[in-house]
Formats: sequence, structure tokens, C-alpha cells
Amino acid sequence: MTGGIAQLKFVLMSGMVLLSLPLHGADVDEATMGEAVERHLSDDGSLMQWVQDPERIASEEGDRIDQREVVANDLETVKLSNLVPPIHFESGVAEIPDSTVESLAKILERMRDRINVRLNLIGHADNQPLSDRLAKIYGDNAGLSHERAGQVAEHFQTALALPPEAMSYEWRGDTQPIASNLTAAGRASNRRVEIEVWYDEVRERLALEEFLVPHEIKRVKVCRMETVCKLRYVDGFARRARVQNLIAPLHFGAEAIEVTPTFIDQVRQGFDNLGDKQNVVIRFVGYTDETPLTGRNARIYSTHVGLSKARARRVALAVQESLQLPTAAIESDGEGAAKPLGSNETVRGGALNRRVEVEFWYDDPLQELPDEPQLCPESADAEMVTKIYDPPWGPIENIDFVNGPAGGADRLCR
Repeated sequence: MTGGIAQLKFVLMSGMVLLSLPLHGADVDEATMGEAVERHLSDDGSLMQWVQDPERIASEEGDRIDQREVVANDLETVKLSNLVPPIHFESGVAEIPDSTVESLAKILERMRDRINVRLNLIGHADNQPLSDRLAKIYGDNAGLSHERAGQVAEHFQTALALPPEAMSYEWRGDTQPIASNLTAAGRASNRRVEIEVWYDEVRERLALEEFLVPHEIKRVKVCRMETVCKLRYVDGFARRARVQNLIAPLHFGAEAIEVTPTFIDQVRQGFDNLGDKQNVVIRFVGYTDETPLTGRNARIYSTHVGLSKARARRVALAVQESLQLPTAAIESDGEGAAKPLGSNETVRGGALNRRVEVEFWYDDPLQELPDEPQLCPESADAEMVTKIYDPPWGPIENIDFVNGPAGGADRLCR
């Protein structure tokens, strides 16, 4: 009996201990049987960031770039052919009828309201081997078609008073016949110079333009005296960035320039690398040596600037045609012998100077000049302001170095 009572007391005390345990955990969230005790936060609610990210603060405090829709103008080149009959030539002489010159003059007069009207001539030849006399002069049929196209171009430029940039010519040799070379009549048809009239048309399109949204910050201005300038962009080059020396220049000889497939592939790669930029324009700039122009080059181009512009234009058209680019994405210009890379006194130096350089231009909203005046560049025409300082006790009298006033030195030390 005693042992049973002791055993009962032990059971009761154990139960009291077990019943008292939940009393100590009353502050803990209770969960009913079967309810998950691990909860996930809802995605609908907003979270409070307890710690600020320094990189995020730096990005939010700076200027930002936004986009807006604008109406952009694209120039599309329209090429008109067969407006006038081709110029045919025999084995030695080209026949240029006066009626063709008159017809071209009337066509150009009617197209005065068009943009960038110009003539492009294409020389062709038959496939007959040249005589020994002509082979010594022209080399092959390609050289012969080159000469004939240049001869007609020179005649038209003089007869129609066209500027150098309004005239271009190229040659195809015997690669594009329009008749059979097995007959005399067919060969006569293939010996020709085709005349094309080109002009540009404006096409409107919607485009996304990037613009800079400045972040408003407090500026502390410090008063000081210094020479400053109000800088501005040259007209037409505001907010534009330029990439130079990305592609090696294309060098050319004294008579013609060859646009190689390797050069075109390099331009394509550079253009593709700037695919994330806005309004990318490929600009070709021609340069020449100082060799005096003679013969046809002197008569057509007059100066080295005219020749360099024609060479750059020729490369620009070849790249545009190969890459299927719009006219607005291509520009060309020439600076003559202004920036030589080597000495024009040597053959190697002259070859280096005869070149066409490639520049890539694109919109860059960050290329913005501040409104405040800046320190003047060395090339700017800065206005120097001289301030005359007078001490509080009055101006200093002029000093006569022969017989100075009494006490002049003491006044200067003061």
C-alpha cells in the first residue's frame, strides 16, 4: 500500500510538471494542430529597405537619359537611268553627240528643286583583246572603260558647268555586256558609257531620340576673377560623339581608288559594334598629297580639295551600296593636303597622305556643355580683362627713375 501511494505521488508530480511547462511559453505565437508554423511574406506588400545601397544612391542622384518619339528625316538616293542614250565609242574615240548634252541640260534644269542632284557615269567595253598600241596605254578593257568614262565625265562637267561633287564615274570593263560579243553590232553596243542621274529624297519616319534629364542639385558659386569663355558646339555637331581611328585609312593611287572587300568588312564590323547607339553616321574624309594636279584631274577637280572630296564620295557610295545603308547614314568630305601623315618629298610619304579616313558619329545626350562659363581653351579667342588696383590711401604716383620723388620708395613698401 505504501509502495502504491508512492507510485501515485510520482505520477501526479510528473503530471504537474508537464502541465506547468506550457505556462512558461505563453509569449510565443501558438499554432493549432496541423497549421504550418513557417510563413512566407506576401508579394503584394511593399518592403522597407533598411540598408541603403551606395551604388543605387549614386545612380539615382545623377542625370538620367530618357527617350521620346520625334519625326526624323532620312535621305534616300534615287537613281535614274536611261534618261538619255548611252555614249558609244569605237576602238579609239568616244562619240559624244551635242543632243545628249542638250538633253542633260534640260533634265538638270527641271530637277533644280531636287536635293543633291549629280551625274554618275559607268564605262563598259567589249571582250575583244586590245591592240598592242592600246594595250600599252590602257592595259586591258577595264582600263579602256575607265578612260572612256573619265573622258565623258570631263566633257559633261565642262559643257554643263558642274561642280566636282556633282560628277562621279566608274567602270566595269567587259563584265556587263548588253549584247552578244560574237557580232560586230553586239560589240558596238557593249562599248558604251551609261549616264545616270542621282538625287536625294527626304523620307519622314518616327524615331526614338535620347535626351538628357538633368538632376537638380544645389550649386555653390564662388566669386573669383579669371578669364572664362562661354563654350558652344559648332552648328550641326551638338550632342554628337565622334569615333576616329577605329579603321585603318584606305589609301589610293594617283589615278583611281579601289574599295576592297576587306575594307568594307571592317566598316561593317565597326558599324555593327555601334548598333546600340542612336543615329550612327559613317563619315569618310579624303586627303591628298601635294603633287600638282595635271591632265584630267586638274580639269575636273581643279584643286586638291576637289579631288579629295571626289575620292571620299566614291568610297562612301561603294560602302553604302555594299552594306545597303540609307543615304542619311553616309557622309563624305575632303580636306585636300591639309593634314599630311608623312613627308610629301618622298614616295612613301605621298602614298601615306593619299587616303580616305573613316569616322563614326552618333548621338550622345551626355555631350552637353554647361550653361556656366568655362576656362578658355588655348585656341579660343578669350578676352583678357585687366583690373587696376588702387590702394586705400590713394593711387601711387608715377616714378621717375632719374629723379624720383622724395619718399617714393617708402610709399611702395607700405
